Amino acid sequence: MKIFLFFLCLVPGIMVGQSKSVTWQDFSFGSPALHVKMPGLLTRQQTKLPPKAQEQVSSYEAHYLKDDPNGIVITVMYALYASVVADAKGAIDGTVGQWEATGTKVAILSTTDTKISGHKAVTQRGKLIIGGQESDYMDVVIVDGARLWQVIVMTKANDASLKSVMQKITDSITF
Repeated sequence: MKIFLFFLCLVPGIMVGQSKSVTWQDFSFGSPALHVKMPGLLTRQQTKLPPKAQEQVSSYEAHYLKDDPNGIVITVMYALYASVVADAKGAIDGTVGQWEATGTKVAILSTTDTKISGHKAVTQRGKLIIGGQESDYMDVVIVDGARLWQVIVMTKANDASLKSVMQKITDSITF
């Protein structure tokens, strides 16, 4: 399952630009629906799963937001597995593994087991260097049986206003 999750969490490159105000939107995805406040509108990703993954996944959806002027990239995804139990830690490790496989340098600052609306979750914060650009990231994975929801937020590094954006997103996640 880790290998499958590696490619699910590919995130576009990090961008540069000055922070400015954002327009917050309510966003829901998955089943049951995970609700989260987002600093803009997300776009559905048209991802075709590899044949091996298609055998393991009953339902899949992914969305992203790339806000260059504000220095934010967000990817969210939901998967319902056909015959396996979702693994939050495996998804977190898979995301880091995918980043490292593409040459990204990853520094994990913290990984925390938690609960979100009664569901098991893992939250990870860290730093990335992609193409010479340093970014902060937050990755939240929530699982319930065969269901998995993932929210990944990447921002320009060391920007206090963007760290507060990450925190607002994390704090808003509910079912």
